[in-house]
Amino acid sequence: MPRVLFVSKPIAPPFHDGTKCLVRDVAAELRDVSPVVLTTREGLAMLPPGVEGRAIYGGSGGFAPALADNARAALALLVGPRDDVWHFVFAPNPRTGQVARVLKRARRVPIVQTVASPPRRFAGVSRLIFGDELVVQSRATEASLVAAAKAESVTLPTITVIPPPVATLVPPSEDAVRRARAELGVREGAPIVLYPGDLEVSSGAEISRSLVGPLTERFPDAVVVFAYRNKTPQAASRAAELKELLKDKHVRITDRVSNMHALLAASRIVIFPVDDLWGKVDQPIVLLEALALGVPCAVLDRGPLRDVVGAVKVASVDTRVWLEAITRLLADGAARRTAEAEGRDAASRVYASGVVARAYEAIYLRAINGARAAPA
Repeated sequence: MPRVLFVSKPIAPPFHDGTKCLVRDVAAELRDVSPVVLTTREGLAMLPPGVEGRAIYGGSGGFAPALADNARAALALLVGPRDDVWHFVFAPNPRTGQVARVLKRARRVPIVQTVASPPRRFAGVSRLIFGDELVVQSRATEASLVAAAKAESVTLPTITVIPPPVATLVPPSEDAVRRARAELGVREGAPIVLYPGDLEVSSGAEISRSLVGPLTERFPDAVVVFAYRNKTPQAASRAAELKELLKDKHVRITDRVSNMHALLAASRIVIFPVDDLWGKVDQPIVLLEALALGVPCAVLDRGPLRDVVGAVKVASVDTRVWLEAITRLLADGAARRTAEAEGRDAASRVYASGVVARAYEAIYLRAINGARAAPA
C-alpha cells in the first residue's frame, strides 16, 4: 500500500495537544494507505495496531517543539525512507514552511498540509503554505486564508475543510466520575458547569467569571469549574487572581485534572465563551469529547466555533444571554434532551475518527496520483 508519513510533534503520551490527537486518531483508522508517525523510543510500544513508528524524538515534548526536535524531524525526512506522501500537521510558521519546501524539492514527495492551529493573521501567506493539498479545520480559517491570498496575489492549493477526529470513547465508570468530583471537592448531585479553556488569552475566563454570581444565585447548588492548562507563563498569575476574586463562591480553579473524560461526564454542561482560539485547534477536542459523552456544550457563535456541529451556539458575549442559554440546558427539559441527542449524533456522524480518516485518505490518494502523473 502507499505509505503516508505524518510530520508532527511526537506521537507519544501525554495526549493533551489537539495536533497529536489528530495524528494518532487518523493514523489508527486508515485503510487504503499505510501510516507512519514520528515518535519517541518509549512511544513505539504505545502506538495503535497497524501504525508504524520512527523513533526520532528524544522526548514527548511540550506545546512548542524545541529547535533540536525540529532539526531531528527535518533530518529524518531528508535521509529516511522515501514515503509516498508527507502529511504535515503543525501550526504554520515561516521557518517550517522554508524547511518543508527545501525537503520537498530534495525528495520529490507530495505534501498534504493541515493548518492545525491558525495564526492570528495569515500575513506573508506564501511563506506559511507549502502543501500540494491544504486542509483546514473550519470555514472561518478557510475564509481567512483565501482573503490573505487574494490580498497578496498568492495562488493557494486546493483547500478542504475537515474537522478534528474523536476516537470512540468508553464512558467513564461511576467510580471514575465520583473520583473526579472528589478531587475537586464537589459533592454528589451538585451540577457542575465546566469551562475547559485558557485563562489568559481569550474572553472565555472573564465571561465565565462574570457568570459565577448570577448563575449560583439562580442555581445555589451549582459549582463552576475552571479547568485550564499552563500554556503560557501568565496562566498561574491569572489563576491566582481569579481565585482571589471568586473566593467564597461555588468555584473550583485547577490545572490538575487527572481524568478529563471523567470530569466531562460529571459535568452538567460545558461552556466555551471564547472569542480567540490562538494556540488551539479550531474545534477544541475537549468540546467534541463532551458531545460524544452526551454532555451539552454551549459555545460562542463566532469564528471557527460556529463549525462545532451539535453544540448550542450563543450569539453574544453578554452575561445575560449566556445565563439564559445555560439555564435552558441545566434544566431537565426539551432543550437539554435535544442538545444531548444532537451532540451524540455529531460525534458519530461528523467527528468519528473513521469518518475523518476517510476524508484524509481521499486527499492522500489524490496527492499521490497527482505526483505520479506529473512529468519527471
